Amino acid sequence: MSAMHQPPDSATAALPLSVWGATDKGRRREGNEDAVFPHSGSDTFPFVPGPQHLAQRGQLLVVADGVGGARAGREASHWAIRVAVERYYDAPGLNLGANLQAAIEQANASLYQYLQSTGTREAGCTMAAAVIHGDMLYVANVGDSRVYLLRGGQITRRTVDHTLAQQKLAHGIITPEEAKSDPGSHVLTRSLGAAETVHVDLFPPIKLVPGDVVLLCSDGLTDMVDDEEIARLIDNHPPRKAAQRLIAAANRNGGLDNISVVVARVGGGGAQGEGIAGWWESLEGKQKAAIAGLAGLIVLVMCALVAAVSYAYYEGRREPTPMPTATAYVVPVTPEATVAPTDTPPPPTDTVPAGQPTSTPRPTSTPTPTFTPVPPTRTPLPTDTPTPTSTSSAGGGGGGGQPKPTSPPPTNPPPTNPPPTSPPATDTPQPR
Repeated sequence: MSAMHQPPDSATAALPLSVWGATDKGRRREGNEDAVFPHSGSDTFPFVPGPQHLAQRGQLLVVADGVGGARAGREASHWAIRVAVERYYDAPGLNLGANLQAAIEQANASLYQYLQSTGTREAGCTMAAAVIHGDMLYVANVGDSRVYLLRGGQITRRTVDHTLAQQKLAHGIITPEEAKSDPGSHVLTRSLGAAETVHVDLFPPIKLVPGDVVLLCSDGLTDMVDDEEIARLIDNHPPRKAAQRLIAAANRNGGLDNISVVVARVGGGGAQGEGIAGWWESLEGKQKAAIAGLAGLIVLVMCALVAAVSYAYYEGRREPTPMPTATAYVVPVTPEATVAPTDTPPPPTDTVPAGQPTSTPRPTSTPTPTFTPVPPTRTPLPTDTPTPTSTSSAGGGGGGGQPKPTSPPPTNPPPTNPPPTSPPATDTPQPR
Protein backbone atom coordinates (compact mmCIF):
# COMPACT_ATOMS: atom_id res chain seq x y z
CA MET A 1 0.00 0.00 0.00
CA SER A 2 1.50 3.32 -1.05
CA ALA A 3 2.10 6.17 1.32
CA MET A 4 -0.78 8.18 -0.11
CA HIS A 5 -3.22 5.42 0.86
CA GLN A 6 -2.00 4.85 4.41
CA PRO A 7 -4.80 5.17 6.95
CA PRO A 8 -4.38 7.93 9.51
CA ASP A 9 -2.54 7.11 12.71
CA SER A 10 -5.00 7.09 15.58
CA ALA A 11 -2.25 8.33 17.88
CA THR A 12 -1.68 11.45 15.74
CA ALA A 13 -2.10 14.56 17.85
CA ALA A 14 -4.70 16.95 16.44
CA LEU A 15 -3.41 20.48 15.85
CA PRO A 16 -5.68 23.49 16.38
CA LEU A 17 -7.14 24.61 13.07
CA SER A 18 -8.82 27.85 11.97
CA VAL A 19 -10.57 28.07 8.60
CA TRP A 20 -12.22 30.80 6.53
CA GLY A 21 -13.86 30.38 3.12
CA ALA A 22 -15.14 33.21 0.92
CA THR A 23 -16.05 33.91 -2.71
CA ASP A 24 -16.52 37.12 -4.72
CA LYS A 25 -17.89 37.69 -8.22
CA GLY A 26 -15.09 40.11 -9.15
CA ARG A 27 -15.45 43.28 -11.22
CA ARG A 28 -16.29 41.95 -14.67
CA ARG A 29 -18.71 39.06 -14.18
CA GLU A 30 -22.43 39.60 -13.67
CA GLY A 31 -22.80 36.48 -11.54
CA ASN A 32 -20.69 34.15 -9.45
CA GLU A 33 -20.16 30.62 -10.78
CA ASP A 34 -17.78 29.60 -7.97
CA ALA A 35 -18.56 27.67 -4.80
CA VAL A 36 -16.50 26.93 -1.68
CA PHE A 37 -16.73 24.65 1.35
CA PRO A 38 -16.91 25.67 4.09
CA HIS A 39 -18.48 28.97 3.11
CA SER A 40 -17.94 31.02 6.24
CA GLY A 41 -20.90 33.10 7.32
CA SER A 42 -23.30 31.44 4.86
CA ASP A 43 -25.39 28.25 5.00
CA THR A 44 -24.71 27.38 1.35
CA PHE A 45 -24.96 23.62 1.78
CA PRO A 46 -27.47 21.69 3.88
CA PHE A 47 -24.97 19.09 5.08
CA VAL A 48 -22.75 20.17 7.97
CA PRO A 49 -20.32 17.60 9.42
CA GLY A 50 -20.71 17.06 13.13
CA PRO A 51 -17.98 16.71 15.77
CA GLN A 52 -17.82 12.95 15.27
CA HIS A 53 -17.33 13.32 11.50
CA LEU A 54 -14.56 15.87 12.03
CA ALA A 55 -12.82 13.72 14.63
CA GLN A 56 -12.80 10.62 12.38
CA ARG A 57 -12.26 12.14 8.93
CA GLY A 58 -10.85 15.60 9.55
CA GLN A 59 -11.76 18.94 7.99
CA LEU A 60 -12.63 18.84 4.29
CA LEU A 61 -11.83 21.98 2.21
CA VAL A 62 -13.15 22.43 -1.35
CA VAL A 63 -13.11 25.09 -4.11
CA ALA A 64 -15.09 24.57 -7.36
CA ASP A 65 -15.05 26.91 -10.39
CA GLY A 66 -18.16 26.61 -12.56
CA VAL A 67 -17.95 26.27 -16.37
CA GLY A 68 -20.71 26.89 -18.93
CA GLY A 69 -22.22 30.28 -18.15
CA ALA A 70 -23.62 32.06 -15.11
CA ARG A 71 -26.55 29.78 -14.31
CA ALA A 72 -25.18 26.50 -15.62
CA GLY A 73 -21.76 27.05 -14.05
CA ARG A 74 -23.23 27.99 -10.68
CA GLU A 75 -25.49 24.92 -10.62
CA ALA A 76 -22.61 22.65 -11.63
CA SER A 77 -20.20 23.91 -8.95
CA HIS A 78 -22.77 23.76 -6.16
CA TRP A 79 -24.00 20.34 -7.22
CA ALA A 80 -20.49 18.89 -7.34
CA ILE A 81 -19.43 20.26 -3.94
CA ARG A 82 -22.61 19.07 -2.22
CA VAL A 83 -22.17 15.51 -3.52
CA ALA A 84 -18.42 15.42 -2.77
CA VAL A 85 -18.87 16.57 0.84
CA GLU A 86 -21.67 14.09 1.55
CA ARG A 87 -19.86 11.16 -0.07
CA TYR A 88 -16.60 11.88 1.71
CA TYR A 89 -18.08 11.97 5.23
CA ASP A 90 -20.29 8.93 4.51
CA ALA A 91 -17.49 6.82 3.02
CA PRO A 92 -16.62 3.56 4.84
CA GLY A 93 -13.15 3.01 6.26
CA LEU A 94 -10.49 5.47 7.33
CA ASN A 95 -8.29 5.63 4.25
CA LEU A 96 -8.73 9.38 3.92
CA GLY A 97 -6.77 9.79 0.66
CA ALA A 98 -8.75 7.07 -1.09
CA ASN A 99 -12.00 8.39 0.36
CA LEU A 100 -11.23 11.88 -0.91
CA GLN A 101 -10.43 10.62 -4.41
CA ALA A 102 -13.55 8.45 -4.50
CA ALA A 103 -15.77 11.32 -3.31
CA ILE A 104 -14.63 13.53 -6.22
CA GLU A 105 -15.17 10.71 -8.72
CA GLN A 106 -18.70 10.17 -7.41
CA ALA A 107 -19.39 13.91 -7.61
CA ASN A 108 -18.36 13.84 -11.28
CA ALA A 109 -20.68 10.90 -12.08
CA SER A 110 -23.61 12.54 -10.30
CA LEU A 111 -23.02 15.89 -12.02
CA TYR A 112 -22.78 14.25 -15.44
CA GLN A 113 -26.11 12.49 -14.96
CA TYR A 114 -27.72 15.72 -13.76
CA LEU A 115 -26.50 17.72 -16.76
CA GLN A 116 -27.63 15.00 -19.16
CA SER A 117 -31.09 14.85 -17.60
CA THR A 118 -31.54 18.61 -17.90
CA GLY A 119 -30.16 18.81 -21.42
CA THR A 120 -27.41 21.17 -20.33
CA ARG A 121 -24.39 21.06 -22.61
CA GLU A 122 -20.92 22.49 -22.24
CA ALA A 123 -21.27 22.80 -18.46
CA GLY A 124 -19.17 21.50 -15.60
CA CYS A 125 -16.69 22.67 -13.00
CA THR A 126 -13.17 22.31 -11.66
CA MET A 127 -12.43 21.10 -8.14
CA ALA A 128 -9.54 21.41 -5.74
CA ALA A 129 -9.96 19.54 -2.43
CA ALA A 130 -7.93 18.98 0.71
CA VAL A 131 -8.40 17.17 4.01
CA ILE A 132 -6.62 18.15 7.25
CA HIS A 133 -6.76 15.41 9.84
CA GLY A 134 -4.56 15.71 12.90
CA ASP A 135 -1.22 16.87 11.49
CA MET A 136 -1.68 15.34 8.02
CA LEU A 137 -2.73 17.02 4.76
CA TYR A 138 -4.37 15.12 1.84
CA VAL A 139 -4.76 16.90 -1.55
CA ALA A 140 -6.62 16.06 -4.81
CA ASN A 141 -7.77 18.08 -7.82
CA VAL A 142 -9.41 18.17 -11.27
CA GLY A 143 -8.99 21.25 -13.47
CA ASP A 144 -7.04 24.47 -12.81
CA SER A 145 -8.14 25.32 -9.24
CA ARG A 146 -5.12 25.02 -6.97
CA VAL A 147 -3.91 24.05 -3.49
CA TYR A 148 -0.92 25.86 -1.92
CA LEU A 149 1.10 25.26 1.24
CA LEU A 150 2.78 28.18 2.99
CA ARG A 151 5.50 27.40 5.49
CA GLY A 152 8.05 29.83 6.89
CA GLY A 153 7.12 32.52 4.39
CA GLN A 154 7.65 30.17 1.40
CA ILE A 155 4.78 29.15 -0.86
CA THR A 156 4.58 25.79 -2.67
CA ARG A 157 1.94 24.67 -5.15
CA ARG A 158 0.66 21.17 -4.27
CA THR A 159 -1.50 20.56 -7.39
CA VAL A 160 -1.00 20.43 -11.18
CA ASP A 161 -3.28 22.35 -13.58
CA HIS A 162 -5.24 20.34 -16.13
CA THR A 163 -4.93 22.84 -19.00
CA LEU A 164 -3.54 22.94 -22.52
CA ALA A 165 -0.80 25.32 -21.42
CA GLN A 166 0.29 22.88 -18.70
CA GLN A 167 0.55 20.09 -21.30
CA LYS A 168 2.76 22.29 -23.46
CA LEU A 169 4.91 23.03 -20.46
CA ALA A 170 5.18 19.34 -19.54
CA HIS A 171 6.39 18.51 -23.06
CA GLY A 172 8.86 21.40 -23.10
CA ILE A 173 7.05 23.33 -25.78
CA ILE A 174 6.86 26.51 -23.68
CA THR A 175 8.70 27.85 -20.62
CA PRO A 176 7.11 28.52 -17.23
CA GLU A 177 7.14 32.24 -17.97
CA GLU A 178 5.45 31.70 -21.32
CA ALA A 179 2.86 29.42 -19.72
CA LYS A 180 1.52 32.36 -17.65
CA SER A 181 0.43 34.24 -20.76
CA ASP A 182 -0.24 31.31 -23.08
CA PRO A 183 -3.80 31.27 -24.53
CA GLY A 184 -4.03 27.62 -23.60
CA SER A 185 -3.92 28.45 -19.89
CA HIS A 186 -7.74 28.77 -19.88
CA VAL A 187 -8.43 25.69 -21.98
CA LEU A 188 -9.28 22.81 -19.63
CA THR A 189 -8.18 19.29 -20.50
CA ARG A 190 -10.02 17.75 -17.55
CA SER A 191 -13.13 18.82 -15.56
CA LEU A 192 -16.12 17.45 -13.69
CA GLY A 193 -19.34 16.77 -15.60
CA ALA A 194 -17.76 16.55 -19.06
CA ALA A 195 -17.79 12.72 -19.12
CA GLU A 196 -19.22 9.90 -17.08
CA THR A 197 -15.84 9.21 -15.50
CA VAL A 198 -12.85 11.42 -14.72
CA HIS A 199 -9.31 10.85 -13.51
CA VAL A 200 -8.70 12.56 -10.17
CA ASP A 201 -5.12 13.44 -9.21
CA LEU A 202 -4.33 12.40 -5.63
CA PHE A 203 -1.02 13.63 -4.21
CA PRO A 204 1.11 12.14 -1.44
CA PRO A 205 0.04 13.27 2.08
CA ILE A 206 2.11 15.95 3.82
CA LYS A 207 2.89 16.21 7.52
CA LEU A 208 1.94 19.64 8.87
CA VAL A 209 3.63 21.71 11.56
CA PRO A 210 2.22 24.59 13.66
CA GLY A 211 2.17 27.79 11.64
CA ASP A 212 1.50 26.13 8.28
CA VAL A 213 -1.17 27.69 6.06
CA VAL A 214 -3.16 25.73 3.47
CA LEU A 215 -4.74 27.79 0.67
CA LEU A 216 -7.29 26.59 -1.89
CA CYS A 217 -8.24 29.04 -4.66
CA SER A 218 -9.77 29.39 -8.13
CA ASP A 219 -7.96 30.84 -11.14
CA GLY A 220 -9.72 34.15 -10.48
CA LEU A 221 -7.01 34.72 -7.84
CA THR A 222 -3.96 33.18 -9.49
CA ASP A 223 -4.58 34.99 -12.81
CA MET A 224 -4.57 38.35 -10.97
CA VAL A 225 -1.97 37.78 -8.22
CA ASP A 226 1.30 35.85 -8.53
CA ASP A 227 2.51 33.28 -6.01
CA GLU A 228 4.98 35.57 -4.22
CA GLU A 229 2.34 38.26 -3.72
CA ILE A 230 -0.09 35.64 -2.40
CA ALA A 231 2.43 34.61 0.24
CA ARG A 232 3.00 38.25 1.26
CA LEU A 233 -0.73 38.96 1.55
CA ILE A 234 -1.32 35.92 3.78
CA ASP A 235 1.78 36.43 5.95
CA ASN A 236 0.82 35.97 9.62
CA HIS A 237 -2.76 37.19 9.30
CA PRO A 238 -5.67 35.10 10.62
CA PRO A 239 -7.61 33.22 7.91
CA ARG A 240 -10.44 35.72 7.66
CA LYS A 241 -8.11 38.67 7.24
CA ALA A 242 -5.93 36.75 4.78
CA ALA A 243 -8.95 35.80 2.64
CA GLN A 244 -10.15 39.38 2.53
CA ARG A 245 -6.72 40.65 1.54
CA LEU A 246 -6.41 38.13 -1.27
CA ILE A 247 -9.84 38.96 -2.75
CA ALA A 248 -9.18 42.69 -2.46
CA ALA A 249 -5.84 42.36 -4.26
CA ALA A 250 -7.39 40.39 -7.14
CA ASN A 251 -10.07 43.05 -7.56
CA ARG A 252 -7.49 45.84 -7.47
CA ASN A 253 -5.60 44.11 -10.29
CA GLY A 254 -8.71 43.88 -12.47
CA GLY A 255 -11.02 41.24 -11.00
CA LEU A 256 -11.60 39.66 -14.40
CA ASP A 257 -13.11 36.45 -13.01
CA ASN A 258 -14.87 35.15 -9.91
CA ILE A 259 -12.50 34.94 -6.94
CA SER A 260 -12.76 32.10 -4.40
CA VAL A 261 -10.43 31.23 -1.51
CA VAL A 262 -10.35 28.89 1.49
CA VAL A 263 -7.61 29.60 4.04
CA ALA A 264 -6.74 27.17 6.85
CA ARG A 265 -4.10 27.99 9.46
CA VAL A 266 -2.67 25.13 11.50
CA GLY A 267 -1.90 25.76 15.17
CA GLY A 268 -3.96 28.95 15.44
CA GLY A 269 -7.32 29.97 16.93
CA GLY A 270 -10.46 29.11 15.01
CA ALA A 271 -12.27 31.65 12.89
CA GLN A 272 -14.95 31.78 15.56
CA GLY A 273 -12.31 32.14 18.29
CA GLU A 274 -10.49 35.13 16.83
CA GLY A 275 -12.54 37.44 19.01
CA ILE A 276 -12.69 41.21 18.76
CA ALA A 277 -8.96 41.57 18.15
CA GLY A 278 -9.03 39.16 15.23
CA TRP A 279 -12.12 40.79 13.80
CA TRP A 280 -10.55 44.24 13.99
CA GLU A 281 -7.36 42.94 12.47
CA SER A 282 -9.33 41.48 9.57
CA LEU A 283 -10.65 44.89 8.52
CA GLU A 284 -9.12 47.09 5.85
CA GLY A 285 -7.84 50.59 6.58
CA LYS A 286 -10.90 52.34 5.17
CA GLN A 287 -13.20 50.05 7.13
CA LYS A 288 -11.33 50.80 10.34
CA ALA A 289 -11.52 54.56 9.65
CA ALA A 290 -15.25 54.38 8.95
CA ILE A 291 -15.94 52.39 12.11
CA ALA A 292 -13.80 54.76 14.19
CA GLY A 293 -15.67 57.77 12.78
CA LEU A 294 -19.03 56.15 13.48
CA ALA A 295 -17.97 55.30 17.02
CA GLY A 296 -16.91 58.92 17.59
CA LEU A 297 -20.25 60.18 16.30
CA ILE A 298 -22.12 57.80 18.59
CA VAL A 299 -20.08 59.03 21.57
CA LEU A 300 -20.90 62.68 20.74
CA VAL A 301 -24.61 61.92 20.42
CA MET A 302 -24.61 60.05 23.73
CA CYS A 303 -22.80 62.92 25.47
CA ALA A 304 -25.34 65.42 24.10
CA LEU A 305 -28.20 63.21 25.23
CA VAL A 306 -26.77 62.83 28.73
CA ALA A 307 -26.27 66.60 28.97
CA ALA A 308 -29.85 67.28 27.90
CA VAL A 309 -31.28 64.78 30.39
CA SER A 310 -29.10 66.17 33.19
CA TYR A 311 -30.19 69.74 32.45
CA ALA A 312 -33.86 68.75 32.41
CA TYR A 313 -33.46 66.91 35.71
CA TYR A 314 -31.68 69.92 37.30
CA GLU A 315 -34.38 72.29 36.14
CA GLY A 316 -37.04 70.05 37.61
CA ARG A 317 -35.28 69.83 40.98
CA ARG A 318 -34.44 73.55 41.35
CA GLU A 319 -36.60 75.67 43.70
CA PRO A 320 -38.72 78.24 41.81
CA THR A 321 -37.65 81.90 42.22
CA PRO A 322 -40.23 83.77 44.40
CA MET A 323 -42.11 86.56 42.64
CA PRO A 324 -41.81 90.05 44.18
CA THR A 325 -44.86 91.01 46.32
CA ALA A 326 -46.68 94.29 45.90
CA THR A 327 -46.44 96.79 48.79
CA ALA A 328 -49.83 97.46 50.40
CA TYR A 329 -50.56 101.07 51.32
CA VAL A 330 -53.10 101.47 54.22
CA VAL A 331 -55.18 104.63 54.26
CA PRO A 332 -56.26 105.62 57.79
CA VAL A 333 -60.01 105.86 58.16
CA THR A 334 -61.67 108.21 60.66
CA PRO A 335 -64.65 107.05 62.68
CA GLU A 336 -66.92 109.41 60.74
CA ALA A 337 -65.81 107.84 57.51
CA THR A 338 -66.62 104.36 58.62
CA VAL A 339 -69.14 102.84 56.33
CA ALA A 340 -71.21 99.91 57.31
CA PRO A 341 -70.48 96.91 55.19
CA THR A 342 -72.90 96.37 52.44
CA ASP A 343 -72.55 92.64 52.38
CA THR A 344 -74.05 92.10 55.86
CA PRO A 345 -76.60 89.34 55.50
CA PRO A 346 -80.20 90.32 56.30
CA PRO A 347 -81.57 89.34 59.67
CA PRO A 348 -83.27 86.00 59.80
CA THR A 349 -86.98 85.93 59.28
CA ASP A 350 -89.59 83.96 61.07
CA THR A 351 -90.65 82.29 57.91
CA VAL A 352 -90.85 78.57 58.46
CA PRO A 353 -91.56 76.19 55.61
CA ALA A 354 -94.97 74.69 55.65
CA GLY A 355 -95.21 71.45 57.53
CA GLN A 356 -91.87 71.89 59.36
CA PRO A 357 -91.98 72.02 63.21
CA THR A 358 -90.34 74.92 64.99
CA SER A 359 -88.26 74.72 68.11
CA THR A 360 -89.99 77.68 69.71
CA PRO A 361 -93.82 77.88 69.51
CA ARG A 362 -95.14 81.12 68.12
CA PRO A 363 -96.58 83.24 71.02
CA THR A 364 -100.20 84.28 70.91
CA SER A 365 -100.98 87.94 70.88
CA THR A 366 -102.96 88.18 74.19
CA PRO A 367 -103.80 91.82 74.94
CA THR A 368 -102.62 93.04 78.30
CA PRO A 369 -105.12 95.41 79.93
CA THR A 370 -103.68 98.67 81.17
CA PHE A 371 -105.27 101.30 83.28
CA THR A 372 -104.35 104.57 84.80
CA PRO A 373 -105.75 105.32 88.24
CA VAL A 374 -107.71 108.57 88.22
CA PRO A 375 -107.54 110.57 91.39
CA PRO A 376 -110.85 111.70 92.80
CA THR A 377 -111.89 115.11 91.74
CA ARG A 378 -113.42 116.10 94.95
CA THR A 379 -111.46 117.49 97.83
CA PRO A 380 -111.78 115.29 100.84
CA LEU A 381 -113.10 116.96 103.94
CA PRO A 382 -110.68 117.61 106.66
CA THR A 383 -112.59 115.39 108.90
CA ASP A 384 -112.36 112.54 106.55
CA THR A 385 -109.56 110.14 107.13
CA PRO A 386 -108.27 109.01 103.89
CA THR A 387 -108.48 105.32 103.43
CA PRO A 388 -105.88 103.72 101.21
CA THR A 389 -107.29 102.26 98.11
CA SER A 390 -106.04 99.37 96.02
CA THR A 391 -106.53 98.58 92.45
CA SER A 392 -106.82 95.23 90.78
CA SER A 393 -106.06 94.40 87.23
CA ALA A 394 -108.69 92.80 85.19
CA GLY A 395 -107.11 89.63 83.94
CA GLY A 396 -109.09 88.50 81.02
CA GLY A 397 -110.07 89.57 77.67
CA GLY A 398 -113.08 91.61 76.81
CA GLY A 399 -113.47 95.26 77.69
CA GLY A 400 -110.84 97.32 79.41
CA GLY A 401 -110.60 97.21 83.17
CA GLN A 402 -111.94 100.38 85.10
CA PRO A 403 -110.54 101.04 88.54
CA LYS A 404 -113.15 100.69 91.26
CA PRO A 405 -113.05 102.03 94.77
CA THR A 406 -112.54 99.40 97.41
CA SER A 407 -113.38 101.64 100.43
CA PRO A 408 -116.97 101.82 101.70
CA PRO A 409 -119.11 104.61 100.30
CA PRO A 410 -118.66 107.92 102.05
CA THR A 411 -121.19 109.10 104.56
CA ASN A 412 -121.29 112.55 103.11
CA PRO A 413 -123.72 113.16 100.34
CA PRO A 414 -122.36 112.69 96.87
CA PRO A 415 -121.12 115.72 95.13
CA THR A 416 -123.38 117.55 92.95
CA ASN A 417 -121.14 117.10 90.04
CA PRO A 418 -120.45 113.47 89.07
CA PRO A 419 -116.80 112.60 88.63
CA PRO A 420 -115.55 112.45 85.16
CA THR A 421 -115.08 109.10 83.67
CA SER A 422 -112.05 107.99 81.70
CA PRO A 423 -112.47 106.37 78.30
CA PRO A 424 -112.27 102.60 78.23
CA ALA A 425 -108.80 101.14 77.72
CA THR A 426 -108.03 99.61 74.37
CA ASP A 427 -106.07 96.38 73.67
CA THR A 428 -102.59 97.21 72.54
CA PRO A 429 -100.72 94.16 71.25
CA GLN A 430 -97.12 94.00 72.39
CA PRO A 431 -94.56 93.41 69.79
CA ARG A 432 -92.19 90.45 70.17
